[in-house]
Amino acid sequence: MIKVLHAIDGRAWGGAERVVAMLASGLRERGNSVSIWTSRRGGCANIFREKLKNDVKVKELPLSNDADIISMIHFYRALKKYDIVHIHLSHSAVLCAVALLFMSKYYRRKVVCHFHGFIANPKHYQKFMHGICVSNAVENFIREKMPWMRTWCVYNGIDLEEALVSCPLLPSSNKVRIGYLARMSEGKGHEDLIKAFANLGRSENVELLIGGDGKLMPYLQNLAKELDLADKVKFLGFVDPKEAFSFWKSVDIACFPSYTEGFSLSVLEATASHLPVVAYANPFYLEVFDGAAVLVPIGDIAKLSCSLKKLLDNKDLRSRYGKLAYERAEKFSKDVMVDRVLSIYNEILRGM
Repeated sequence: MIKVLHAIDGRAWGGAERVVAMLASGLRERGNSVSIWTSRRGGCANIFREKLKNDVKVKELPLSNDADIISMIHFYRALKKYDIVHIHLSHSAVLCAVALLFMSKYYRRKVVCHFHGFIANPKHYQKFMHGICVSNAVENFIREKMPWMRTWCVYNGIDLEEALVSCPLLPSSNKVRIGYLARMSEGKGHEDLIKAFANLGRSENVELLIGGDGKLMPYLQNLAKELDLADKVKFLGFVDPKEAFSFWKSVDIACFPSYTEGFSLSVLEATASHLPVVAYANPFYLEVFDGAAVLVPIGDIAKLSCSLKKLLDNKDLRSRYGKLAYERAEKFSKDVMVDRVLSIYNEILRGM
């Protein structure tokens, strides 16, 4: 049995938190002892407890800023108590690094940093030796920025059984629906998608469903009105992660116009729902889809529109790409992710 601590300082329930929950659940199922520390500000502790019941100890800490002495002391104690300390996101990394200043180099070996994307300041990770990266693209980035760190690539996973049993979020429609589920922030490409859809939206048999919220929502809603698409672009607002598969079961084509991604769980959920995918050809999508999606040059709105139209006009083509997408999704299961992480833990512990 391995005693593992996951520390994550996210401010809201998102992809990284969902990965932590899946890892914790899978590690417990394999007979290990697992604890989770999460930020008081994020409001995630209750969600972790709901998902993991009493199998995993969940504790709230400040994890608030780089001068959080309380959390530093907790990390100091944890490094002596746990076999593996698995940290996620930057504040946890900084606070754990400060604790390591007062300990021998031996304790650095038991810390694993999980890189969920391309946002990582090298100075925050100088004390660490081991890193898990969610894609080859992220791993290449980390190796370039932090050459001192030993890295492994572990793809995020999803529960394929959940995809099979989920019901549609919305009633069925005689229209062909294009869907996108993502936070409305810079780089996610919502504006490009709406503009591409403008070339298709004059038809009565197509509509665009956008799930998610964020600071860009008012701007995007106004853009849809300016393009005379207010009745064809449906903004659903925040979609609970528990209903992500249900969202995808309500659409016919998934579109991901994101300019950059570390690893998007939403993409896997769409592919596990047998949906054909049109996306920008950023490194992550090239890596994950491997020919199982229609990829167009980043920022090319005309080609994005053209690719969507081809799928709209050809049901057989949609079915073919949906089948290819599901075959790719089968390679990204929760069990594969957990087994890979557990093997890394064992490799690290053998080296100690």
